[in-house]
Amino acid sequence: MIATQHIELPPMPTIGLPESQYARMVHKADKAGNVHLHEALKVAQYVSLALDPKLRWPKKLHFFEHALHRHCNPPALPSEPVWLFYQSLISLVRDHAGQEALRLASLEDDVYAKRLKMGCTRERIEEDAEKFFDELLGHRDRCPDLFHEDDWHALHVFRDQWI
Repeated sequence: MIATQHIELPPMPTIGLPESQYARMVHKADKAGNVHLHEALKVAQYVSLALDPKLRWPKKLHFFEHALHRHCNPPALPSEPVWLFYQSLISLVRDHAGQEALRLASLEDDVYAKRLKMGCTRERIEEDAEKFFDELLGHRDRCPDLFHEDDWHALHVFRDQWI
């Protein structure tokens, strides 16, 4: 019989703390040798950075993708709880990336509706919408790993309304 080691996994991290607070907590996790807490805190740090309302989508995208691709990877041959923990981190990133993309699309949708109401031509709005949604969604036929399928489809509903 093989003995399995019980690993204490941290709770899902809090999003929205100051970056300096994450840095202190990551340092403590590193000193304690807690790899899973380190990764969870880094996910929270990068997601929080991505949610800065002053940033444009390309920078937000950079932070979301960094969190997803660099800090949501379980170790080789993880136990089921460890694997599930990292799946939860992936879902956390996707939740926030989708919500942020939908927030931006909704704001843009409102702008297009106001412009149309004020007499702007549909063709001009379509040109602007193409640029906006190309930046937001890229030229992908399938949902990227950054979004949940539902959010991806909702973003396309916004896009298809104007393009």
